[in-house]
Amino acid sequence: MRTDLARFFNPRSIAIIGASQDTVSISGQPLKHLLSHKYPGELYPVNPKYPEVLGVKCYPSLAALPKAPDLALVLVNASRVADALRQCGKLGVPYAIVFSSGFSETGGKGIAMQRELAEIAAEFNIGIIGPNCQGMINPAGRVYAGFGSIFGADYEPGRISMVSQSGGFGFSVMNLAALDGGLHFRQMVTTGNEIGVSSLDFINYFIDDEHTDIIACYIEGLKDANRLISIGNRALEKKKPIFAWKVGNTEQGQKAAASHTANLGGAMALYKAAFHQSGIIQVDDIQDVIDYSRAFQCGKLPAGNRVAIITISGGAGILMTDECVARGMQVPQVTAATTDKLRDIVPSFGSLVNPIDVTAAIFSDLTMISRTLNAVLDDPNVDSIAMINASLMGDLAASVAREIVAVAKHSKKPIFLTWSARDSVATEAYAMLDAEKIPHYKSPVRCGRALSALSYYSQALRRADASRTVPVPLITSTDARDMLAGKTDDITEFAAKQVLARYGIGVTIEELATSREQAVAHAKRIGYPVVLKVQSPDIPHKTEAKAVRLGLASDADVADAYDEIVRNAKAYKRDARVDGVLVQEMVTGGIEAILGVTNDPLFGPAVMFGLGGIFAEVLKDVAFRIAPVSKAGALEMIAEIKGYAVLTGVRGAAHADIDALADAIVRLSALAIDLKDRVAELDINPLFVLPKGKGVKAGDALIKPLSAVDPAQG
Repeated sequence: MRTDLARFFNPRSIAIIGASQDTVSISGQPLKHLLSHKYPGELYPVNPKYPEVLGVKCYPSLAALPKAPDLALVLVNASRVADALRQCGKLGVPYAIVFSSGFSETGGKGIAMQRELAEIAAEFNIGIIGPNCQGMINPAGRVYAGFGSIFGADYEPGRISMVSQSGGFGFSVMNLAALDGGLHFRQMVTTGNEIGVSSLDFINYFIDDEHTDIIACYIEGLKDANRLISIGNRALEKKKPIFAWKVGNTEQGQKAAASHTANLGGAMALYKAAFHQSGIIQVDDIQDVIDYSRAFQCGKLPAGNRVAIITISGGAGILMTDECVARGMQVPQVTAATTDKLRDIVPSFGSLVNPIDVTAAIFSDLTMISRTLNAVLDDPNVDSIAMINASLMGDLAASVAREIVAVAKHSKKPIFLTWSARDSVATEAYAMLDAEKIPHYKSPVRCGRALSALSYYSQALRRADASRTVPVPLITSTDARDMLAGKTDDITEFAAKQVLARYGIGVTIEELATSREQAVAHAKRIGYPVVLKVQSPDIPHKTEAKAVRLGLASDADVADAYDEIVRNAKAYKRDARVDGVLVQEMVTGGIEAILGVTNDPLFGPAVMFGLGGIFAEVLKDVAFRIAPVSKAGALEMIAEIKGYAVLTGVRGAAHADIDALADAIVRLSALAIDLKDRVAELDINPLFVLPKGKGVKAGDALIKPLSAVDPAQG
């Protein structure tokens, strides 16, 4: 795969295959736009019907060109694209944008046609972009290689680069960012069906591009999603934030994505996990790109997620508090020393509790602004400030801005502002803020979202720094690999737990019985009370088959339960293969959790954690991470579920052994990596999390071997 993408964005010459004299048509627009923007390189229209197009010599074929161009724009009918691409390969063209649609997004014959394009590109080492895309723009190089109204406008070069799987949407982001936010793009490229150069290839290039500070992407689905975390981590190392849309997350959205660019979205939970693990910032709207870009241009990163909100409007302060807290920030109370300082500044009818309501009285003595800001900035419990200034305008706005700028110049902590005055009535104030790169927003919600994004990214940087000094443990087990070799049926509980034990994951004490007498002997050895369960690869849900008995306290109970379980299993599924009945210790006093592994075809092995019962099954209160998972990552997983308080002891309950739970997640992650060519899915349900210091025990487990999963479903 070609990686010299600087050549793609800065081609010395471009061939337009299928160029038309109809400048309104898709095939006629690219040459028109390249000429109107004064593209500095050589242009080679290719079409046997014309001697010239728009005053430029037109060639009958690629073979007739004086030299191989750096870039070919393929604008012919889908049925003719393969031949055009093959000609590009023979001539030595390094890059081609295929605009034509009618490939895998249409299904049927289009899939085979697209496969042929991929084979031709591989044979001749052509970096193919598309098919079914809208082209690219490089304003600095005056390369406007595409079609659509956006290509008719001039854009200033900026320091944001974006790749989009949707042409229309991607270019609308570029356009609106320039019009509404004054933000300018360095490069914008659309990839369509992505059979060659992928979105992640472009992001990888943007990371190394010295003229790109911020990266944006619109994703419907990534065929190479397993690269997402490593590329995200590279961006963290270079301190280049990535803003990502991920769409196609509902059933209807996935169908739309499949028909749009034939990209399968994949599980959103895994994309979110990958984003979190690599510091990629998820965006939901074009306004987010504008607002977050302003946030990052301030050049200051908060040392933590604690924000102090200073407001002249109690309602606006509450609104921003809700937004910040919902996005993972803390709004802590300031120290007693800071409160004492504020008491001498804030009127008695204000509020010294964060959010700090200084009231509009602060504007009657403008020195109160600097005194308040300095007092709060000095507080060790505060990492950033968000100040709400309502609709100040005119000379007062300029005076207030001057006070804020004077403080911000000497602070390492970011100061963000909500200022709702129209641009036309606060021109001088906003110009001062912009000159000092102090982010300001028209609404508290937008301000809170942007500050939260900056805080999220700063935390990701700290997490990445810490992870470099603490390697993720890797565990290998030849025994476990041998136990699963060649298996096609579900691995039932007894055998599955033996696999878990090879990776140091705690399991219950148990024995497999094949007779009622053996069951009684095992129960005596384990100690009463015990649990009995059927073991059958054909009965994964034992409770449904009435093949589980709990709390058996005597020999007679065990003997009777054994007979009943075997009888119920056969009644549930007449031809079920019964390996025996598991005799297991009865675990009490623990909190039930669920751990799982899914071997995703896009991301590879991923680990899931949640609490048992209604939390996971009904409320979907679970956390995912792509393996491997560090101890710190496991603790984050545990803390991010809504039911976390259950583990920390509520209403006098014992504090659960969270450290042992995190260790089990790390070990399960190591298992997932070690057995990624053996295991498709693994469930531990329940995992008993015992009181602090007593560890965890897998109460039940099931493994689906990789060979047992239908590839079409995987």
